[in-house]
This record gives sequence, C-alpha cells and structure tokens, in this order.
Amino acid sequence: MMGRLFGRAARALFASVALGAVLGAVMTVGAAQAADPVHLKVGIRGGISEPLWEIVAKVGKTRGLLIEPVVLAGTLSPNEALNNGELQANAFQHIPFLRDQIKQRGYRLAVVANTYLSPIAFYSTKHKSLKDLPSGAKVGVPDDPSNESRALIVLRDEGLLSLRDGFDAFNETATLADIKDNPRKLEIVEAKSVVLARSYQDVDAAAVISSFGSQVGLNAARDGIAQEKRENNPNVNIIVVREQDKDAPWVKPLVESFQSPEVRAHIEKELAGILIPAF
Repeated sequence: MMGRLFGRAARALFASVALGAVLGAVMTVGAAQAADPVHLKVGIRGGISEPLWEIVAKVGKTRGLLIEPVVLAGTLSPNEALNNGELQANAFQHIPFLRDQIKQRGYRLAVVANTYLSPIAFYSTKHKSLKDLPSGAKVGVPDDPSNESRALIVLRDEGLLSLRDGFDAFNETATLADIKDNPRKLEIVEAKSVVLARSYQDVDAAAVISSFGSQVGLNAARDGIAQEKRENNPNVNIIVVREQDKDAPWVKPLVESFQSPEVRAHIEKELAGILIPAF
C-alpha cells in the first residue's frame, strides 16, 4: 500500500516538475522575445517629425519593435541611405517626390503606408490674397520638381497662370517650362524650401511646405493666403522601405505603430493646420 502511494506521489511529483519545466521554457522564450525586439532605423527630417516619431517609437515597443528615428539633415538623402541598407525605412516624402527620385536615381524602393498630408501654402507679408498680386510680382517656389509643381498648381487654381494642355498632376510634375500663360508676368523665383520658409518676407509671396513653415511659426490654416486643395491630392506623405523588405514581418507592426490612435490624436491636437492625417 505504501509502495503504491509512494509511486503515485513520485509520478505526481515528476509530472509537476515536468510541467514546471515546460512552463519555465515557455516563459524563458517569451522573455527572450520581449527582450529582443526588432531594431528598425527610420530616416526622418528634423522639426515636427521628431516628437511625432517619438510617439511612434513608444507604440512600436508594444508591437515588438525598437524603432530608432534617425534625423537626416543637410544634403544627406534618406532615400540614398535606405537604398544602401543603412536604414530599414524612411518617412519624409510624398509620392511624387519618390517617383522623381526613383526615375532619376534608379532606387528600388516601395511604398508601404500613408502617413499625413503636409499641405503647401503661399505666405505673404505684403498681400492678403494671391489674387492681389500685382503685375510683375516676385513669387518664390520650391526648387525641387515635385514641390515646385505643387506651387504652380496652386497658382493655376487661383487663376494667376495656366499650364500646358494635358498636364496630369497624378502622373507628372510641372516645371516653369510648362507655364502656358502668365498674364501678370509674375517673376517666379526658385529656392530651397528651407530658404523660402525663412525669407518669404523678401518676395511678394512664397510657397512653403507646412513642415518647413512650422519651423518658423507659420501655420497654413491660420497664416496662408492660399493653399493647395486637399481633395484628391497626390502629395500624401508615405512610409517607404526597400522593395526586398516590403513583405517583411516587421512592416505591418511598423505601419500600425504610425497609423495608431495615439499618433492621430497628436496630429489633430498639436499639429492642427500643419499636418492632416491620411490614414
């Protein structure tokens, strides 16, 4: 009798130990997974993107990601760094800009998500409306093809000039050579976006992207004298990865980390009139 009881106890003890070992192994694997998140370097531009991506990084931790926003300044290209594998993703550009970059440089990059619209607007200390611009007025526009095109489209929509017949904003960009009629003989000056944001007072009006304008206290909704239309706008900003990574398992949680309620709330509360959520 004692032997049978001892045998049962031994078997129960063995089962308990075995179960404990299994549970311990599971817990160890879970702890290892939690302690070893996927490390992603994401290229961004400085300014309003920095606090925004701090929120994305916090959300990413709950999805098994260690997101490291890398602020790239000056002439260093986030697309070049991504294409070379120095970054896993970037989030600083809109679709037309990427399209032009791929066409010019042959990058093998893919869009995986929309982020927000950073509208382009005209600002002036001399006039209250674009329609008030006099003949021969000096107008500043960005010197990169995609954003120059956006500025020219606003000027067209406001009736100050016309573009060549057949121009399609969704599939091509407009340059100064595409201006068909310029009845007010506007003097259009090309300059870097960062320069336009800091010197728009020096011309009659200048087109500034909101993300650059915010760095000098400009708000498109409050201060702009004209801005691009929001409906059917091809200039939505995006998250981009290398083509070979577009189906990687970390892409979906990265996208979810940006397209989260926390990020939307930050944009709508802290960046109203500067950025517009596109998700």
